[in-house]
Amino acid sequence: MKRRTLVTGLLSTPFWACFPNVSATSQQADLVSALIHTPRSTLTADVVQQIRNGSIRKPALIKALLSAGVSHIEPRPVGFKYHAVLMVDAARRLSLQAEGIASWIPILWNVDYFKHSQARSLRISGWTLEDANAQLPLIGQAPDLFTRSMQTKQWQQADQAITRMARSGSMYAAFELMLEWAVKDFHSIGHKAILLSGVVRCLEYSGWDGSETILRGVTYALLADGNVTADKEKGWWEKDYPENLRLAHKIPGSAFLPLAPEKDTQRLLKKVRQLDARSSSELAAERLQQGLPMQCVWDAVFLAAADAVMNRPNIPMLHCITVSHALYSLWQRTTNTTMRRVIPLQALSYVVQMKQQRPGSAWNNFDILDLKAAPPNSASLANQLDQLGNAIGTDHIEARDLLRRYPLNDGWWTLKQQLNSWLLSKSNKAHDFKYGAAVLETVEWISPQWRTPYLAACSRLLMGENMPDSNEGQNINEWMGGAFS
Repeated sequence: MKRRTLVTGLLSTPFWACFPNVSATSQQADLVSALIHTPRSTLTADVVQQIRNGSIRKPALIKALLSAGVSHIEPRPVGFKYHAVLMVDAARRLSLQAEGIASWIPILWNVDYFKHSQARSLRISGWTLEDANAQLPLIGQAPDLFTRSMQTKQWQQADQAITRMARSGSMYAAFELMLEWAVKDFHSIGHKAILLSGVVRCLEYSGWDGSETILRGVTYALLADGNVTADKEKGWWEKDYPENLRLAHKIPGSAFLPLAPEKDTQRLLKKVRQLDARSSSELAAERLQQGLPMQCVWDAVFLAAADAVMNRPNIPMLHCITVSHALYSLWQRTTNTTMRRVIPLQALSYVVQMKQQRPGSAWNNFDILDLKAAPPNSASLANQLDQLGNAIGTDHIEARDLLRRYPLNDGWWTLKQQLNSWLLSKSNKAHDFKYGAAVLETVEWISPQWRTPYLAACSRLLMGENMPDSNEGQNINEWMGGAFS
């Protein structure tokens, strides 16, 4: 997207500079309105000024970005221009891992990207989310109405139900209702799982109040792209989900014990490399019935995803990382016993299917199992980080070798902060933020013995020191200088 210099006029006062002494809800609505209606040419400078004078805090801006995005960017499909919504949680997580001025970089990037995407959506269709219906069901009737409406793709009724839930219900009750539609439909390359995971996590951070527009927009997005007519063959995701649901009912509760023997994960990974999605899920369910811990399945999913990125480093394969991350995040949050069993199988199906459905360029024939931790480098952590900064993004084989010899057990926090810093200053695409944030968090979710090979394989698409700074990375000190002194 086009970038522009924003320092000029930084100290000018926008129309919304001084919020009146009204309720937090009114202030939030004013902020959303400002994001929607302020021209792109002045919005970032306006936001920066409000941050500097203390009028905007991160939680409010995060929620406002979601609300503005779901109501003014059409999610048809749930991808492309909709990444301005899909990246909000990644920007939030990267921001919270940083300190001081630099922590605002991904959020300000997201602010500008929202305006770019809003304009694109306006040119294509002019769509905006319609106003909520005044006639709403009783709170006791809303859950059943929502489920029936989603099954029959009746937007108006689903909208009425989720509006009532937003006004009267629990955030997690709404989440559990929406979950099935996020994990069963991979039509838009798996973005629906990323959407729901990110929205729920942002609302956990920013607060549930004022989430009506956000949940309505997410519901509209979850209904996108799923229509199948009589003359159109069902997509692979529509075939895999019923089978995975059937297999899920055979998985015993003992599968959730917190164990993950390395040899079991390695055996499963080697098998699924050779099988199609259906056979992979059947094998995983069979092994779970026999006593395989669920963490072994997740480890195999994450390793297969990283293997795909290392061997075919393109945007479709990148989604193996971001979608497996989102599915695990959803799995962490659900208390539904069926979803706890079916989501790992869905994740396994997704990664296997992506490799088969999107062959793209040639497979590089690297093996993630060759990237297990090697004897540590004798250089200091500072020197190792310098070497990594020079290698990531330029010499992929060297970067993987350096990470194999990096003392991840003792030096992970230092490395994580450095990788996060490079992502903040260098990322210049929504996928950069989404991918990098997913990798850094998944390293902590995968079993310790697999963290080194996972990170080494994923380094192929991370940011390094020698990559160019984004516009925000170049100008953040000038924009925000003195804000935290």
